[in-house]
Order: sequence, then C-alpha cells, then structure tokens
Amino acid sequence: HGGGVGIGNALHAGQVIVAEGSAGGARRLERVLTNDPGIGIVRHADAGYPAAIAAAERHGLRIPLRECRSNLLTD
Repeated sequence: HGGGVGIGNALHAGQVIVAEGSAGGARRLERVLTNDPGIGIVRHADAGYPAAIAAAERHGLRIPLRECRSNLLTD
C-alpha cells in the first residue's frame, strides 16, 4: 500500500464501503463519508495549513490540539 502521491510514501487502509440501502447502512455511510475527509481537514489544519484551517472553521470542526496550543500561547 503506497504510492499515487509525492514519492510513494502514502499509505491507505483499503477502505471499502457497501451502500446496501437500509436506514442503519445510510447512517453508517454518512459517518464514513463525513469523518474520513474531516480527519484529513483536521490533520492538515493542525499542521498549520491556512486553507485547512479555513475549511475547519467553515464546517465547524473542532481541533483540540490547536485550541490547547493557542491557550498555552495566550496564558
């Protein structure tokens, strides 16, 4: 598992999603399709990328580690 970006050091989990049509399946599908990209936004925002910080703010994503660092710097 690796490749496709940069110099080939990207890893992926081989995630597979089955949308089988049930109400429970719809809830699980929504969680996966929301949380997976959300984690990417949070990770990049935590690293300080301005576009990711703006996206996190736009979508109401909390980034606890950034909040802690901000509090440490202002206290």
